[in-house]
Amino acid sequence: MANTPNSQKKALVSAVLAGALTLGFAGMMAKSCGAPVQEQAEAANPALELVDSLASRLVLGLQTDATIQYQTAAGANVVVSQSMPRRAYRGFGVTYIATPDGTYLCRNVTPSPSPKAKKSPQPVPQCDEGPGADTMSPSQAKSISDAFGGEFLAPEAAMGRLATIARGEEVRTGTSKRGDAQCVSVTARGLRTETACVNPAGLLAYFEGTTDAGKYTQLTLQYTTPSVSDEAFLPPTVEPAAKTTPKAPAKATPSPTRAPRPSATEK
Repeated sequence: MANTPNSQKKALVSAVLAGALTLGFAGMMAKSCGAPVQEQAEAANPALELVDSLASRLVLGLQTDATIQYQTAAGANVVVSQSMPRRAYRGFGVTYIATPDGTYLCRNVTPSPSPKAKKSPQPVPQCDEGPGADTMSPSQAKSISDAFGGEFLAPEAAMGRLATIARGEEVRTGTSKRGDAQCVSVTARGLRTETACVNPAGLLAYFEGTTDAGKYTQLTLQYTTPSVSDEAFLPPTVEPAAKTTPKAPAKATPSPTRAPRPSATEK
């Protein structure tokens, strides 16, 4: 049965929740589900409500097809392709793809050189395949971060970082603008300030904080296009070596045939 728009939105909300759960938060985005507000024992949390409002914008962006490039604090570029429920993340020598049909973690590996080889072998992709997924799980969010050396994290997990801090002690928040993006900053006792910005298209435009691997990073949106190709969700393949067609041996040019000279008796 095809997913209805409402069920698709709930799946997207689950993805954001999964990113938050990676860091121990389990209550964000209740209002975005369109479900009735439940009575809760805990007091209202203004900081959490501020993060929830920003996350609602992100959910809208997750519904769109897009190709997005981010730059990390170390200067590495990561290209994110999204067409829900498919997602792909590509960096230098690393590819992580998650689709309902399967997940793939691919890295470029240089094979051992052949003793008779005249040139050094070129790196080739080697992929580990896992079960498919419709939404991002906590373990998957961590796998994405680990795949890129702990310097990158998915937008859902970035929002989860802020949600976690918002549940801390002595929480302080702030709002700002970064270009046309709306930003929320959150800090708490014993934790550094972390900031996330979401642009009008619902895309994470900037993040400054900590990844799932515990590393400091900045994610800066460099460019985005409102389209994505199906090839973006296919694992890389080894390009076949170029085949050379041996040249045919040159044909010998026949010597010219001369007519025999007449004998002395022939006149």
